[in-house]
Amino acid sequence: MTGQPALTEAMPEEPPILQTVSPPSQLVRCLQAVVFVGVWMAIGWLFHLSGDSYLVAGVPLVVGFQLLVRKKPLVTLWIRDAVRFRLNPLGIILGIGLAILPAVKLIQTFRPASWSVHLPEILWYACCLVGAFGAAFGFCHFTKQTWKDLGFCMLTAGVIGSATMLLGAFTRWAVLHKPIVLNGAMAMTGVGSFLLYVPVCFVLEEVVFRGAIDSHVFQPGDKGQWWTAVLVSTLWGWWHLPIAGADGMLRLATLIVLLPGIHIAVGVFLSFSWRRSGNLAVPATVHAFIDAVRNMLM
Repeated sequence: MTGQPALTEAMPEEPPILQTVSPPSQLVRCLQAVVFVGVWMAIGWLFHLSGDSYLVAGVPLVVGFQLLVRKKPLVTLWIRDAVRFRLNPLGIILGIGLAILPAVKLIQTFRPASWSVHLPEILWYACCLVGAFGAAFGFCHFTKQTWKDLGFCMLTAGVIGSATMLLGAFTRWAVLHKPIVLNGAMAMTGVGSFLLYVPVCFVLEEVVFRGAIDSHVFQPGDKGQWWTAVLVSTLWGWWHLPIAGADGMLRLATLIVLLPGIHIAVGVFLSFSWRRSGNLAVPATVHAFIDAVRNMLM
């Protein structure tokens, strides 16, 4: 007699193992930042770009880096923890106010007969216009702590950077016998430069090295706060090489050594201020102030 076939107990199926992509390590992120800056520098050297052209060429590069490498929204370049870009009525008024001078400069620069000659400058002022509303977005997010962070940044990076510019002006006076003349025109140069550089930092240079690169190489939970800030500042210094007028190997070697030293002294504190505040308006304001002092004195 044939018995019933043995019933086997159904074995529960194991849940499928989800394949997740782990975030890149800090070392990989640092290498990505080095490659990014290296590509930008190579473009500058290869195409012999002017200063304005070199700066503007970085706009699509940083957009690609932010979206494809960092995989973060563009608005986090301005406010680290922002979800979306939105201005309240006060922010709109502030943005329009910051856009007035760039708009005037843009109109003065644009000449239909020779617009192509002035295209890099035109694009630079266009970046100012966009950055005006980015700056307004940043300033509208200020808190009591943000003002303290701005004070820290000004007393560190701002003082060091301004002192460096003063030293350069006095050296120029001593070597070239060109005295420093304090007058109204000099003051107007400084104020005008500051009002242009604050908004432009939200689209060019500062947004790259603090908003994008520093945020990439140093993230919550990472170690090496100092050496990553030094790395970002070193890259910032070397980034200037294609437009620094290095017309010989000796001068190039000199700048390779000097530029990081100058930019580390300022850039480390710009990075710390960005990390503390999460608001690009803090390092951008101080960066703009230093450059305004340079333009006023030089």
